Amino acid sequence: MIYPILFILIALPADVVFAQGHQKGDAFVAVRAGTNLVGNAYRVREQKAEPGGGGSIGAFLSSLWAVELEGWMRASNPECCGPRRREMLYSVSAVRLLATEGLQPYMLGGLTFLQARHNALQVQIGVGAQFPIYRRLLMAIDVRGNGGGSTMIVRPAAAAIYNFR
Repeated sequence: MIYPILFILIALPADVVFAQGHQKGDAFVAVRAGTNLVGNAYRVREQKAEPGGGGSIGAFLSSLWAVELEGWMRASNPECCGPRRREMLYSVSAVRLLATEGLQPYMLGGLTFLQARHNALQVQIGVGAQFPIYRRLLMAIDVRGNGGGSTMIVRPAAAAIYNFR
């Protein structure tokens, strides 16, 4: 746990000079890994964390606004979704960066389609921060929440982001 933190503290100041602001039309791709902390809003303390992962693609609409399409796979939640071995989340979100260079906090909101035994449309919100690792490569840490009906999904994750410009 200490090694990733030390890496960030050493590498971040050296590579901040490589960070560039985003322009309209810039595209990116991200690979995410994390966990699902909650499966059912009514049994929050009875659910164990389940690993999950996914990826996203997106494009900037301006230097601070982007649209992102995300796919996320998680282990099935028996409370909401029956015997299915995994569930899929498909999201479209508006992402608002709060800074254009260096450490870039962001927030997002959008809609998610939960593909499970009982499909559902959910609302997604999230907050996080991304920071440059090298010229076009960034790392992000965020927490996203999806909810709709009795199913609530809280998923902290880390992502590697590649900017095409």
